[in-house]
Amino acid sequence: MGISFHITSVREGTIFNVMQFLSLERVTGVLTIRFGRQLPEVSIYFIAGNIATAEFGAIVGDGVLDMLLCQEFAIKEVSFAPGRINQVNESAIIVRSSNIASVMLNVSKDVDKCESRPFIYGLLPVNSNQGRTSASVLHILQDFGAWQADLDAVPKSEKDKKAPLPQCVLIHRALSRGVLSYQRPLVSIKSLKGLLDLLNPISEKEANNLRGYLRSLLPHPKATHLSIERFYAFASAIESIAQRRSPEVGDRARRAIHALIQSATKMMEVEETASA
Repeated sequence: MGISFHITSVREGTIFNVMQFLSLERVTGVLTIRFGRQLPEVSIYFIAGNIATAEFGAIVGDGVLDMLLCQEFAIKEVSFAPGRINQVNESAIIVRSSNIASVMLNVSKDVDKCESRPFIYGLLPVNSNQGRTSASVLHILQDFGAWQADLDAVPKSEKDKKAPLPQCVLIHRALSRGVLSYQRPLVSIKSLKGLLDLLNPISEKEANNLRGYLRSLLPHPKATHLSIERFYAFASAIESIAQRRSPEVGDRARRAIHALIQSATKMMEVEETASA
């Protein structure tokens, strides 16, 4: 009887561990990776334990693995169903797939060096200055042909960031130039320093707890911004500690939090106006 499973608790490293397991068991079948409802899926076909093909709409082959590790924080489900497929997609074949550990290590190094990753948040919806919208950046990646002409038209800049996937270079360029903009405000992580300074002097336990909580809210360690919803959660923890200091410190923290929210919202409105 073939191996089949369905995982709904995905953590960092899950994808590598699952692929390593399938390789060791020398299975044949389809590994399906889901980011959530109404989002496109990734399909990876195994033959006798080797990755044969990987597909995510317009992204195929090795590029799918780059995208997966980059956006692993967004993965919600992983499942495997044994069975053979009638026809292999030649354009989606994985190069040098016999050693999965080596393949994933090389992909991990590519992702670590990616300069575009810190500002690309796969699950966030975006607007285009052409009046178009997308339910997420992942949708743009999946259906990239429908967006490529608009993104190719964005002028190059010396500030452009590199990335393993050319799609991500174009998306980052468009985001940084206001051609694409996230539909929700983002709060710069650098701006949190002033908020944290209000808590000084801070105990080692409090500092460690806040650092750990902030890490849990970030999509990945190199992220430069928090979505407004996650900022609210972090700000609530800050305000709670500040209130324990004194009512005055609590009031200063609330004003600082409100100012950051206003600044993030205003920045988004300015970008939308500039791109209109």
